[in-house]
Amino acid sequence: MAEADTDTQQSNDQCKALTEDGERCSRPAKDDGFCFQHDESDPTVSDSQAVEDEQAEEDEQAEQPADAESEEEPRSRDLGADMTAEEKTDPDEVDADVDTDHEEIEGVLAVRRTVQSSAGELIGREFDAVSEIAPTDDGWRAVVEVVERRAVPDTQDIIGRYEIELNENATVHGYRRLDRYRRGDTAAFD
Repeated sequence: MAEADTDTQQSNDQCKALTEDGERCSRPAKDDGFCFQHDESDPTVSDSQAVEDEQAEEDEQAEQPADAESEEEPRSRDLGADMTAEEKTDPDEVDADVDTDHEEIEGVLAVRRTVQSSAGELIGREFDAVSEIAPTDDGWRAVVEVVERRAVPDTQDIIGRYEIELNENATVHGYRRLDRYRRGDTAAFD
């Protein structure tokens, strides 16, 4: 009995607002039942219970047996309710014969595999990432990032960006360093 009174007292002393995760705020409540950060405009535990009840009703309706066609039809209407006529696309009208150059995709993948497997050894540093692959007149150009110096925290690592030139067959012809930056510095690329 004393434990139940303690739990009730503790829940009354706790803020009744919900956090973004849907959990109850753990801060102590003021006289109005909310902490210093929340007020009446924030969702409360009682509000969330109403939402949970509505969700349970929707789940029950979804579990009821229904004809597959009748279930799918309203769903598609709901999805298009906020869309204009220009934004809606009929799947039957989509041109499935779009010309895709599979050879170029295979070429990019071959260059990526070559660069990943050889960049660290070629440059003499720990490979970190491939940031760019582009075709050129003579073959391919890849930009890779390697860790030139490890640091703690890792946002202070020194990263080198290197350009690697490859021929049409993804054979490396040369490389050069483009620049260096700290891993945490994103301003240089904005």
